[in-house]
Amino acid sequence: MKTVKRGEVHLVKPDPAAVGKEQQKQRPYGVVSNDVLNATAGLVVVCPITDAEGKKPDVIHILAKQREGGLVKESIILCEQMKAVDVERLIEKFGNLEAETMRKIDAGLRLVLNLQRS
Repeated sequence: MKTVKRGEVHLVKPDPAAVGKEQQKQRPYGVVSNDVLNATAGLVVVCPITDAEGKKPDVIHILAKQREGGLVKESIILCEQMKAVDVERLIEKFGNLEAETMRKIDAGLRLVLNLQRS
């Protein structure tokens, strides 16, 4: 089984095709699940990453700077579209997101899931 860590950015193949507003094409995703799950379940929880051009970051759309996590351009991490994927869908590791970006993702996920910060 692949070793995957929280905060990594991987190219993910989402097929079979998604439905409606779900992200459908192969793209980078940020790993948001904890490392215990990542090491044992064969699944990881990820958030899709999209081009930031023409988009404004906010509390659930987190900015990742160009080159952060191996991204080739400024990008937005979409917290509201998190999903579990089999580790076999992870095609290539690009790099790691910065700690501050992960803190912002955590805040966005708490909002999306209506979780109180402890």
